[in-house]
Amino acid sequence: MSELPDLGEIKAGPKRKAAFLSMLVPLVQAENARIQSDRNWLFAASTRVNPLRDDEKARLARLCDAYGVTCEPGQVSQDLLSRVNTIPLEMVVIQAVEESGWGTSRIARESNNLFGMRCFSAGCGIAQNGTSRRFQMFDSVRDGVRAYLHNLNTHRAYAQLRQERMVLATSGRSISAERLIGKLHNYSTSPNYQQQLLSLLRTNGDLIRDHGIDGPFAAGSPA
Repeated sequence: MSELPDLGEIKAGPKRKAAFLSMLVPLVQAENARIQSDRNWLFAASTRVNPLRDDEKARLARLCDAYGVTCEPGQVSQDLLSRVNTIPLEMVVIQAVEESGWGTSRIARESNNLFGMRCFSAGCGIAQNGTSRRFQMFDSVRDGVRAYLHNLNTHRAYAQLRQERMVLATSGRSISAERLIGKLHNYSTSPNYQQQLLSLLRTNGDLIRDHGIDGPFAAGSPA
């Protein structure tokens, strides 16, 4: 299922949490797996002795364009590798919990936007009642997850997060939700935003992991 179910019909508590996680966790893991596949290919390409074939050069050019990186033809840059990487499952889900109220907010329900992602052109997306703020709309929850991951992996506001992730990866340490949440300085104007995320993580981290499929995307990995 990709479209957001009406979670408000489920009593708040364990059953609503389970329904939300059963819907969201597989989508996050699938998108992380897609990103990891591209990352694995980039690593293999960067260590090739022989030059890339034309089709491989075209794939590399598409990734460079998608991630907003200026690349030398046929060359895999560190800047690209710093962007093409996964986000820990727990962090993605906790942000969705915080931004959408376990999937029950009007913005989330009407736009498949669980992450509070704004849009700024006139008349775009969906309006927030009582304010001038507008939010992006997506055809499915998975499309929203993909856009959120791409935003963290490309926007200049999250350069520190990507730097932290790269340092952890190159040193072989786990890329944990806690470490990356500590770099989310620019996601929200709320002064307690990061502490709120960490509090939610402490309360719900085990539950999120219990809903994950065993493998490298159930938690942060150094890959």
